[in-house]
Amino acid sequence: MPEDSPLLSILSLWGKTLNITVAYYHPPFHPETLKRDFEEIRASGATSIVYAIHEQEEQRWPRDFERVLLMARDAGLKVYLSLGRFGNLFAGPVFMPSWYTFQHPQSLVKDRHGRVHDMTCFNNEQFRSWLFKEIEYYVQNYPVHGILLDEPRAPDVTCFCSVCRALCPDITDLQHFRRRSMMEFLSELFTCVKHVNEQVQTSIVLLPHDLNLVDELTSIPSLDTIGCHLFWQLLETDVSMVEEWGHEVVEATRAAGKRSQLWLQNFNLSATDESQLEPAFSGLLSAEPDEVACYYYWRNNENPEQVWQQTRGLLRRIPRRQLFWQTGARIPVPVTQSLKAQFVKTSDVKNVEQDSEVL
Repeated sequence: MPEDSPLLSILSLWGKTLNITVAYYHPPFHPETLKRDFEEIRASGATSIVYAIHEQEEQRWPRDFERVLLMARDAGLKVYLSLGRFGNLFAGPVFMPSWYTFQHPQSLVKDRHGRVHDMTCFNNEQFRSWLFKEIEYYVQNYPVHGILLDEPRAPDVTCFCSVCRALCPDITDLQHFRRRSMMEFLSELFTCVKHVNEQVQTSIVLLPHDLNLVDELTSIPSLDTIGCHLFWQLLETDVSMVEEWGHEVVEATRAAGKRSQLWLQNFNLSATDESQLEPAFSGLLSAEPDEVACYYYWRNNENPEQVWQQTRGLLRRIPRRQLFWQTGARIPVPVTQSLKAQFVKTSDVKNVEQDSEVL
């Protein structure tokens, strides 16, 4: 990287230590592959991963699911569990419909014309009860550090289901009610997590077009972190928007005492798009977030290996807390002849001798 790189300038001027999270959306069935991948992720400077669980998966392969979490922990990685497509209300790496929604068609969102939409209404009490019990089960029975909601579907459709009509008889207020009730639902969900284990972290990640929800989300006491997917290429916009979106998130979260998490798009990139990885990363860092996140070998890159290696190189330039930890008093280390022999210049030897006095 050139010495006058904007990225290096940001890192040299900004002494803040960042947490790094990597989304790991790969099959759990090969322990040797898991071990290799987690070691590589940890070596990049990451301290945590996001791992997605979809409905029914834990029931079908609980041993594999637990193995992923334990092996990640053994590699020094905390695990944030993403609720993939539960109720079709959140995003997930596998394009599968919600089993709950399929089994409970009466829970579907219904518009003013009586047409149903492919997601469960979050005001449905039966759905809430089921979802909160699922969350309680995961938090109580597995070593998860946090629960993450990925791209919650904002209330773009005003729901006229029987539950919403009963809760809000005033039809003219239904649209505003829908937004208010979404915040109440999210607040109850995150509070449910904290009631089971107050140490478990809660996170939500938005798409840029949903950043108008940030101010309301910051008012939820049980929500710890608000993130944003800065997917400039996927959203067909200029890479300069990464910095603008990032600042919007960081400023709002910082004012409310919440943590910020900004996601780098390192997937779906053509060979031409790869050249924009560093400017995107530089724009992301300029917002000064609390956490940086990205993906491990995720889908549809023209050069998957090259994209990951470039991503890893960018991540490893971030100041990392684990490089500076110290557990006790420094012990003097004598300078031996063999150690001196490793240095050619006399000045280098003197530096080593001086350093040994304070080690």
